[in-house]
Amino acid sequence: MPNFRPSSSYAGNNQNVPYKDTEYPSAQASQDMLQSYRRTAAPQDQHQRVTSTHFTNGPPSEDVTVPVAPASMAAAPDPLTRAFNEAIKPYLDQINLLKNQLDDVKIQIQDMEDERADMHAWIDKRGLRADVPLNIARAMDTHPEAATTLNFQLDRKMTMLNYDLHRLQDNVNDTLPTATFVQTLSTLVPDIERLAALRGGAKLAFELVIKLGGNLNSHGDGNTTNEADSRSKAEFYARIDETMVEVIRQRSEQGEEPPWPILRDVKRIERTGQYLKDNLGVQMYFPRSLEVLKFEAKRGEGQQGRAPGYSP
Repeated sequence: MPNFRPSSSYAGNNQNVPYKDTEYPSAQASQDMLQSYRRTAAPQDQHQRVTSTHFTNGPPSEDVTVPVAPASMAAAPDPLTRAFNEAIKPYLDQINLLKNQLDDVKIQIQDMEDERADMHAWIDKRGLRADVPLNIARAMDTHPEAATTLNFQLDRKMTMLNYDLHRLQDNVNDTLPTATFVQTLSTLVPDIERLAALRGGAKLAFELVIKLGGNLNSHGDGNTTNEADSRSKAEFYARIDETMVEVIRQRSEQGEEPPWPILRDVKRIERTGQYLKDNLGVQMYFPRSLEVLKFEAKRGEGQQGRAPGYSP
C-alpha cells in the first residue's frame, strides 16, 4: 500500500507558518487587535436606520435612512381652527358668566323657599292659616296636608269665637242681638268655601257648615219674638244653605273611599231641622241642601232624577 505520508521537506517548510490568530506572540493581544478591527454600531441620532432584507428580485439593498420628527415637536394649529377659537372666545366667556349667575339665582331661590317654609310653619303654629292674605293662602293651599290643617284651625277658631260670644253675653248680663252672632259667625263662611275647594276638603267642610249652624242655635233662650232677630237668623241659614249646596257638589265630584253614606246625613239634617222647628222656631233648616242630598242618593242608586235648581 503506497505511503502518503508527507515528506520531511514539506513538514519542515510548513512548521513555522503561523495561524492568522497566532501571528502575534500574545493571545490576549491578538484578540484585542481583532476587536479593534470589528465594526462598531452606528450612533443613534434623529434618524432611524431601516434595513430591508426581503426582496423578490435582486440582492439585498443597503440601509435606508427614514427621517422621523422628534416627539417634543407639537403640530402647529390650523389657521382656520385658530381663527374659529378666537371668534367664539367672547361667547364662551359670556356663557360661563351666565352659568355663574344662574347658580347664584338658584341659591337665592332656595333661600327664599326656606324662608317661606319657616313663615308657613310660624302661621300654622299659631293657628292663623284662616286669617292670612289671599296670596299667602294660595301658596299654603298647595301643600298635600292643606285641607286637614285648615280644617283643624277653622274648627278651633269656630270654637274660640263661640266661647268669646258666650263670655261677652255673660258679661253684659243680657241677651245679645242675633245680628251680632250672625255677623261674627259669617266671617268663617269664606274660609269654609276655601276648604271645600281643596283636595279632600269637601268632606271636612260639610261637617263645619253643620257645626256653624249649630253654634248659632246655641245662643239665645229660644223664645225670640224680635222680628229683627228672626230675620237675621233666617238670612244666616239661607246663606249657609247655599254654601252647603256647593259643598255637596264638590264632595260628590271628589269622591270618597269608602263611599259617602248620603242617606245617613239626610236623616241627621232632617232630625235637627225638626228639633229646631219645634223648639226654636226655625222654619227652614238646609232646605235646598236636603233636596240635593236626596238627589245624589238616588243617583248613587242608579235612579234618574234631578234636584230643582241644582246642576251637578
